[in-house]
Amino acid sequence: MISLMKRKRLINMNKYTKLALWIGIYLAVAFGIGQITQGSIDSWYIDLEKSSLTPPNYVFPIMWTILYIMIATAGWKLWTTECDHYLKILYIRYTVLNLAWTPVFFGFHWIFAALGVIILLNIAAALIIKKAWKQVRLVSYLMIPPTLWTLFAAYLNLMIFSLNT
Repeated sequence: MISLMKRKRLINMNKYTKLALWIGIYLAVAFGIGQITQGSIDSWYIDLEKSSLTPPNYVFPIMWTILYIMIATAGWKLWTTECDHYLKILYIRYTVLNLAWTPVFFGFHWIFAALGVIILLNIAAALIIKKAWKQVRLVSYLMIPPTLWTLFAAYLNLMIFSLNT
């Protein structure tokens, strides 16, 4: 018979294995999308007029790796906690919008459509933060940095649209 302490350790290990899986899958999908659109970053994007506040290209993968870990952790927390079903649906919508922005902007070069995607993304993020605040506060905290970054990214997207059309 397994002792209570061993059982708790097994449960915790299983819990954190699932978290690692969430993070791994999220990063793998994002990396895959990034690889598909990388050629456009090296050719089309480099020639666009950009805001003077645009960070160097090497900043984006560093920031997004950190932010995707936070976003994946928020999703894992939502799925391992009793919370409103609507909150989980919002998270799925947020994830789809987040992952859609890169191919819309870099793949299709639809700058204005990408601006619409990122605006919807920020609305979804704000709703998640608000809705999770009372139910799963950690999710709200985890979603604040990605939302601040995508608000900045919306500004950069808007500037690229206005400077290049």
